[in-house]
Amino acid sequence: MIDQILPYLRCPFDPHRQTPLQRAEDALLCPACAARFPIRNGIPVLVPRDAILPEGVRHPDQLPPRHLPPSSPPSPMPS
Repeated sequence: MIDQILPYLRCPFDPHRQTPLQRAEDALLCPACAARFPIRNGIPVLVPRDAILPEGVRHPDQLPPRHLPPSSPPSPMPS
């Protein structure tokens, strides 16, 4: 089931919700901020308070801002 929905899941710490999560053993991993989100009974838990933060980070506010900037609309073609 997770593999079917994984392309749609994004890091809840990403303010723009653009950073896709990756599968890592018994959790989903954000490649940008390194937060891990547990998988319990086959269901990904994307609740920020349940996240496993990287070593040395005690609060989500301490996560580095490494997420992607929001997508900008394409530039108009020159005429």
